[in-house]
Amino acid sequence: MEGLRRSETAELALGALISFIAIMITSTVMASLLIGIVQTTFSNSHEHAATQSETLNGIIQVNRFELSGYSTTGADSVYLVFEFPYLLNDVLDTDVVWSMLCQGPAAISYISGDFDAATELTGDGASAGLNDAFTNTGMYHLFIPTTGVCDISPNFTGELVIAINGGRTTTIPFEVGSKPYAGMIFI
Repeated sequence: MEGLRRSETAELALGALISFIAIMITSTVMASLLIGIVQTTFSNSHEHAATQSETLNGIIQVNRFELSGYSTTGADSVYLVFEFPYLLNDVLDTDVVWSMLCQGPAAISYISGDFDAATELTGDGASAGLNDAFTNTGMYHLFIPTTGVCDISPNFTGELVIAINGGRTTTIPFEVGSKPYAGMIFI
């Protein structure tokens, strides 16, 4: 009887040892799978972060948008004060473009250009070549003449679109009331 009991105890111990080894092997396999998943997740998040950083590199913040010049003869202009607070790298002034869409009586017309004439606030806001790149620490301004195609008149409706090469597009709709005047603030 005692030999049988020792045999059953040995079988039980051997079964427990085999179960323990199986659990250890399974745990090792599961741990390696989890490490692989975590590695893939962190690798993908790094790629997404790099992509997101490139996208954030192209956000313009317009601080002031106003009618700077108004004339019934059509010699109108608008004024922008803007900055790029989220830049990681400098943005060339020719990589930032604008287009003004104007609602006319019969059709929509537009004028467009780039930010080559934009300067820091200490500049005149209308001289090409004074500022070739925008940084995240600068505040800039630009005068945009609307002469000809987009003649600002009473009850004028327009939209200023600013696009950054490799970045985002900003749209600013605006309306001129029944009595436009130089200095009228849109933003």
